[in-house]
Amino acid sequence: MTSDSDIPGVSVEAMARAEAALAGLNQRYISWAEADLIRLQARLEEVSAAGSDATKALADMFTISHDMKGQAATFGYPLVTELGNRLCRLIEASPHPDGEQLARLQALVAALAQIIATRLGGDGGETGRALLEGL
Repeated sequence: MTSDSDIPGVSVEAMARAEAALAGLNQRYISWAEADLIRLQARLEEVSAAGSDATKALADMFTISHDMKGQAATFGYPLVTELGNRLCRLIEASPHPDGEQLARLQALVAALAQIIATRLGGDGGETGRALLEGL
């Protein structure tokens, strides 16, 4: 059986349905990202309050960041992927953050918040470059 799509065995209609479903998820992604961000900010507050004894809150931050970075590029937010990855690497490298590391955690979460609040998709252009350079 031949089809008109670029993928052998997949019809144009099936591809159109899949693309429509993905478009619908793209619209819902930002709501998911906002909810994840709220959870991430709450855990960051716990880390800030607990100081160096914030193992559980940091583990939660890692999980949330990991999930965010995994989903973001699929939905057109590669900057969230980049910052989520940076956050994960920082948490791995700093299981007991000092003041400087805590400030870096705060800066990364604030940058994620800015991207999500402004719906800064793609590479973010000049704003995205400036945001990354500031970290």
